[in-house]
Amino acid sequence: MPAAARAAELEFGLFDWVDAVPGSTPAEVYDGRLGLLAEADEGGFAVYHLAEHHGTPLGMAPSPAVFLAAAARTTRRIRLAPTTFVVPLHDPLRLAEEIAMLDQLSHGRLEVGVGRGSSPFEAAMYGLGPGEAAERFDALVGSVLEALETGVFRRPGGGADVPLHLPVHQRPHPPLWYPTSNPASVPRLGERGYSVLFGFGFAAPAAEVVREQREVFLAGFRAARERGAATYRGPRDEPRFGIMRHVLVAPTDAEAAALARPAFADHYASFAHLWRAHGSDRFTTTPDVEALAAEGRFLLGSPRTVAGQVAAAVGATGVDYLAGAFAWGSLDPAVSLRSLRLFRDEVVPAVRTALAAGSPPLP
Repeated sequence: MPAAARAAELEFGLFDWVDAVPGSTPAEVYDGRLGLLAEADEGGFAVYHLAEHHGTPLGMAPSPAVFLAAAARTTRRIRLAPTTFVVPLHDPLRLAEEIAMLDQLSHGRLEVGVGRGSSPFEAAMYGLGPGEAAERFDALVGSVLEALETGVFRRPGGGADVPLHLPVHQRPHPPLWYPTSNPASVPRLGERGYSVLFGFGFAAPAAEVVREQREVFLAGFRAARERGAATYRGPRDEPRFGIMRHVLVAPTDAEAAALARPAFADHYASFAHLWRAHGSDRFTTTPDVEALAAEGRFLLGSPRTVAGQVAAAVGATGVDYLAGAFAWGSLDPAVSLRSLRLFRDEVVPAVRTALAAGSPPLP
């Protein structure tokens, strides 16, 4: 792809957990996130992604639909994507109806992430044992999508058909997302037209792995399209293949690092909460943010530094989408807001200029 076209293809989004903020009430956290989202809605960001978690301070929005209903009425441009609805934890009829509601409330700005769920402890809260969540996902996700497409819900395993009197705004259904770290899932996701967030921030795979999987993904999608089997429906010609990174942009590298260290420690404590509560040693040590940035797993520093990090990440992985997490842990909302503005107003233009010129990453 020519450099100018590649720069034009690159899109940016936001990723969020709405995790607990020490010393703040949930209402204050919600207000801060909606304020950040309103700023993002002014331009520069394509999609807002919201995770679903339960029984943990990592997820203060255990019902993504409720939070996104509020976001739908306080934004006008940005697309809204639960990423993901953990399908095994939902009744499929209700989930189909909520997706239709959100698509209508947002006037067709909804994108839908679906998944099995990443936490065995959260699945157990819903009475699901090892392996059952995956089985339930496979059994249910098709019925949800069929209901959105046809307007009739057919419950897996039998039962009376249920006509849906609430259609989706986007036909046949909103664009789909699937986050994964499993290369084995990538060809299937490409063939089915899902957009993908590959890997997870500070635990992301190496850049060469991301690049390789993006090629596999696009090959699968394009082959399916050529034989008339591609099912992608969305605002672009092809589904996105992207990465997610934590972000903190400040006037100087030193200030960014000083702000990030304690806030990320609080965020990581929420991220590891359930694992630690169940005696797992999987997430015992909080990663160092500056080491993560040096490895390309965290975007941290001044606008110039972060522009170089983004350009390097995009150049090394070949991705066409990057979702940044701007609010996490104990970051003050004003710090997150400034970080987002610096990213939008200074980082993004610098990255696009560098990519369009085919120049190396900024020093």
